[in-house]
Amino acid sequence: MSSPAVDFMKRHVRALLASVALAVGFGWVLRAGALPLFPPEGSLNGLNAGLVVAAVLTQLSSMLMRLGRVHFLLAPIAKVSFPRLLSTLCITIGLITFLPFRLGEVARPALLREKGKLSGWAVSATVGAERIIDGVVFALLLLLGLTFAKPHEPLPDHIGNLAIPAAYVPRAAKLAAAGFSLAFLTMVAFFLWRDFARRVTERVLGLFSKKFAAFVADAVARVSDGLRFLPNLKYTVPYLLVTVVSTVLNIFTIKLLASAAGLPSLSFAQTTVVFGVMALGFAVPNAPGFFGAIQLALYAGLAVYVEPAKVVHEGAAFVFVYYVNYLALVIAVTLSGLLGEYLASNRAGGARARASR
Repeated sequence: MSSPAVDFMKRHVRALLASVALAVGFGWVLRAGALPLFPPEGSLNGLNAGLVVAAVLTQLSSMLMRLGRVHFLLAPIAKVSFPRLLSTLCITIGLITFLPFRLGEVARPALLREKGKLSGWAVSATVGAERIIDGVVFALLLLLGLTFAKPHEPLPDHIGNLAIPAAYVPRAAKLAAAGFSLAFLTMVAFFLWRDFARRVTERVLGLFSKKFAAFVADAVARVSDGLRFLPNLKYTVPYLLVTVVSTVLNIFTIKLLASAAGLPSLSFAQTTVVFGVMALGFAVPNAPGFFGAIQLALYAGLAVYVEPAKVVHEGAAFVFVYYVNYLALVIAVTLSGLLGEYLASNRAGGARARASR
């Protein structure tokens, strides 16, 4: 019999190969653009350790808050114990980060679904809602940052040695804001008119197969269940508050690390733009560890406000430290989730053993 790992490799071999190709492609682009994966010699000598420690704490706080806020998405659907929810989400953040093309997103529905209580479709809907709301928040913050921190004029016509004008960054911000806003309105419309959506699905697909139409219509209904939090202020308000606070902490993380690496002149508004561009980098199909996407996005954000010579020196030190810090925290949080699952499993096994005596 083959192991689960071997089965996974067989099912996703194309995605795994494509992700390797994507990582190689990102590495080539960075090399071609003279954007260092590793900081130049001596650029880390003046690194402020105190600011790095503070950044670790702010990013860890942001990460845990973003995981914990999922409680407000699931609470209207089913009761899931918070310790179990948090340990599961700690595991999924590692899967999302290190599995290619965001394959780890399917882990949350698979790990949280409970027959007769919480469907995988409903959990999937909360995942989609979370990504859309994040996209709207990040894009709006990016636009606000660009409003209060005007880019240098003229913007350089390259990022590193890449013939990509830095002027593309503000344009990408506007396009992202429009795209995520449209996705949000679509999500709201789907929830408000879910009965209509189900009827249309049954009638259209029923022309070809009644059985398939019923299956898809049931899936539509279960997905709409995952959006129950939308009209309930008891859940949407705290969810949005936690989202905003965790996002601000993430912005402070970037500002602290930039200052630690020798870029203290970045204002909060400018740092917001750098964060917004990086958030767009997280949204693209990823290689394992988001390798390349994070680095390119951070370099692009810095290019809007930092002179080119500093982008590839102090900026390179900042990008390297941010990436290492992020991966280290993801690994630590994932291991804590695995430990929590192990301890919970042991407690449950002990309780069953005592009950059977």
